[in-house]
Amino acid sequence: MAQSPQEPQEPQESQEPQDSSVTEDGMTAAQAVDRIEAAAHPRPHDRRLHARGAVYDARFVPTGRIAQWTTAACLTAEADAVIRFSNGSGNFAADDRARGVRGMAVKFLEGDGSSDDAKAVMDLVAANFRVFPSHNPEGFIELVEALGMAGTEGGFADRAKGKLAAAGKFATVLAQHPESRGALKSFAGQQAPASFATTRYDGLHAFVLVDESGVRRPFRYRLVPQLGEVEIDPAYAATLAPDFLIGDLDSRLESGPVTFTVVYQLAEPNDPTHDPSQAWPEHRPLIPAGHLHVTARSPREDHWQHQVFDPTRLAPGVEASDDKMLAFRRHAYSVSAERRLAP
Repeated sequence: MAQSPQEPQEPQESQEPQDSSVTEDGMTAAQAVDRIEAAAHPRPHDRRLHARGAVYDARFVPTGRIAQWTTAACLTAEADAVIRFSNGSGNFAADDRARGVRGMAVKFLEGDGSSDDAKAVMDLVAANFRVFPSHNPEGFIELVEALGMAGTEGGFADRAKGKLAAAGKFATVLAQHPESRGALKSFAGQQAPASFATTRYDGLHAFVLVDESGVRRPFRYRLVPQLGEVEIDPAYAATLAPDFLIGDLDSRLESGPVTFTVVYQLAEPNDPTHDPSQAWPEHRPLIPAGHLHVTARSPREDHWQHQVFDPTRLAPGVEASDDKMLAFRRHAYSVSAERRLAP
């Protein structure tokens, strides 16, 4: 991996709108979740996206490579964690054998992870995309709506009608949000992941490391599987259950931990921190921050399934960037949690 950059970047202060729960076009977080619900049809007590998932215990072991750049204790010392792996659909019965979004959400804990007193100190929220499919919430919601039109329920005529409607919606989205072209082209070229354990997950947004002197270094993170990246063969996929991914990971863990490397990609001057739809050059420094060893299904899974994995929950020594999409996600997650946890 490349060495660290010679000069830290000093980004400008965040330019979030006064109320980051409302987009520049006037869409509120509640309206965004309304539209996701209309497109994805989640069950009342499910997450509005990433409905089906399982939670696992893990242990983070740092490499010490980023200790000089941050005061975040959870990134520079061993820590317990819990990890939720998920199918990204809002439909709990979504098919793991089909290409689509897969998620890996990590919650770093302070104290014994098996204890009721364990406290969440920082979350990583990542997916098997290399960039976010839009630079603003409106574009993302419109893509969710297009995907919802391309459903697989009903008879042949209903499915054909839905695909035609989806094609028209996708054309409109791409015309209005041309930044989505790269992400969708990459997505179309992928097969479904063979396992949660053989999938790379990217955090997509930029964040900022802050050291003891207040020097700030923008970065993005990715979670890289020790087993390598493996896609599933379509012919073999046809022999599997539609929800095979959780069972596959459970079986792998019977033989020992599954490990991911937490890799930080450090920005250089002029790398955009405000736009998650733009990839940074791959030759930017890649620093292994530590290893996440996934050990077993969490005995407190019911508790963690009720919790929010929030990409803006950050430990001291890590800050959010000027990414408005990132700021909006916090509010949308809050609305979603309020609805799914309602009596």
